[in-house]
Amino acid sequence: MYNVIKRDGKVVGFDISKIAAAIKLAFNACNKQFNQDIIDFLALKVTADFEPKINDGHIFVEHIQDSVETVLIKAGYGEVAKAYILYRKQREKIRNL
Repeated sequence: MYNVIKRDGKVVGFDISKIAAAIKLAFNACNKQFNQDIIDFLALKVTADFEPKINDGHIFVEHIQDSVETVLIKAGYGEVAKAYILYRKQREKIRNL
């Protein structure tokens, strides 16, 4: 398995359920219908998308988040991707305060 490097430099084990939870939150923010199979499939697609960015068993959280956006857009969930992007921007503003 591999590890995720968080923004604060902390290294944690990769957990695909965190990707699925973030995608689910974005769907809920848009009041978009979904089922767990769609969420799980999209989360797997995200792992395939960022796989080339894994270096020495480590991946930056930002690369994972970029892959979430890419996968949502490619899968035809542009509105969900927009909600996810807006959430990321809000979190960035909070971190910078």
